Amino acid sequence: MDTQSANTFVHIARLGSFTRAADELHYAQSTVTMQMQRLEKELGYPLFERIGRKTQLTAEGREFLTYAERFLELAEGAQRIGSDAKQMRGTLRVGILESLLFAKMLPILSEIRRDYPHLEINLKIGQAAELRSLLKQNKLDVIYVSGAMCSDLSLRSCYRREEELVFAVDPAHPLASRKDLEIAELFEHPFIVTEPTGYCYGRLCEIAAEQDVSLRHSVELDSVLGICSLLHDRQSVAFLPKYALRGELSSGSLTLLDVSYPKQIYYSHLLCAKEKWISPLLDALIEKIRNAYPEH
Repeated sequence: MDTQSANTFVHIARLGSFTRAADELHYAQSTVTMQMQRLEKELGYPLFERIGRKTQLTAEGREFLTYAERFLELAEGAQRIGSDAKQMRGTLRVGILESLLFAKMLPILSEIRRDYPHLEINLKIGQAAELRSLLKQNKLDVIYVSGAMCSDLSLRSCYRREEELVFAVDPAHPLASRKDLEIAELFEHPFIVTEPTGYCYGRLCEIAAEQDVSLRHSVELDSVLGICSLLHDRQSVAFLPKYALRGELSSGSLTLLDVSYPKQIYYSHLLCAKEKWISPLLDALIEKIRNAYPEH
């Protein structure tokens, strides 16, 4: 198997079409067909089946796809041995939470682009559960998410940093100037909450259950930036990552509540598939994040 045939196969598998793969690779369709016939003959089993007008992978083709992608990654890595890091070329597919994008990735993105001018980063913003699913489907190379310690044996953590969840309000909120607040008092006020599948919402529900109180939320919003804006109603409370509030806290547009309750710790992670090869470019991205936000 040569890299050209493997690359053609991967393109057909992802696009679901010989014609579209030929167009994207700038090949004649006959060339694509010939490559796949030669590859199937070499492997000894069919990779595609055509049902009506659709081209679909066979069971063997689906299994072979993982090996073909791995083969191309290894070939790409071998070509880069000894090369200048600044000249490395490639694409990284990065899944990321909105809060981590604005608070942590964007501040260092210009530095990454400066040091690796030929690197293309495709950012996919989503919820943690969605991003984990895409990672397992090999539609993403790495995801930057936050939550509890990763216990999924199919994934590995390339980087982990301890973070804190905090209660935030507008400075004019009735509770803003209070000291040593009892946690139950917070739940007498409406919350603006994150999406139900997220860690923040889940932990907030656990705290409410521990206190035997009801969580009353006026708005549910899958955007930390949006929640920060809505807190200016001067009535609501939010439970959010402290890192995501850095700008609002430093400017004084939001304030943290002084709550008599144990510090709420969780983690931000860079996760990849357990068998994923860490390419030089992916390793460079991990190091940039680690240097900007040291693990502790």
